[in-house]
Amino acid sequence: MKKLHCISLLLLILCLCSCGSSKKVEKSPIKTFVMPCSELVSGNGVLRAWASGRSDNETAARKKAQAAAAAELAAMLSRTVQATTEDYTTALSGADRSESRSLLNDKVKISVNETLKGATIACDRWTHDEATGQYTNYIVMELQGEEFLKILYETLGSSRQIDRELLRKLFMENIDKSAKKE
Repeated sequence: MKKLHCISLLLLILCLCSCGSSKKVEKSPIKTFVMPCSELVSGNGVLRAWASGRSDNETAARKKAQAAAAAELAAMLSRTVQATTEDYTTALSGADRSESRSLLNDKVKISVNETLKGATIACDRWTHDEATGQYTNYIVMELQGEEFLKILYETLGSSRQIDRELLRKLFMENIDKSAKKE
């Protein structure tokens, strides 16, 4: 009898436990959207700039994305070069400091403009919103740090005022520092 009583008590508990709320869990109306190409970031000697362009025309969306990415890449390169110039001139002594700063500032402007022409597209993705008819183009443009230095060295010519190894080391370090700030 005790066994029957225990079994019926156990069944009653199981029934009560299974009679929980039948309330349905609703899904969140917010969709998680991971931007295309967002995994591509600056670092390891490469500067990368991400941008998007939106238009009802595919060509216009791409042009907007490319222009925005090129502008961002130019700004990143400018910041990196400025930080490198500061670090480089800080590492030098007295008279070499002002001469090197002046020379680098003059030559870097030329090199930045030439280098941006060599930037490549590392990622190019499209989305099309059927409801609005809008196209969105996502682009990541990248620039190899070694390519910039190569052009800078050509611009500098055979100038003995610049320690190229020190400049290269500091430039690559500043690319990595800027990547960590993003």
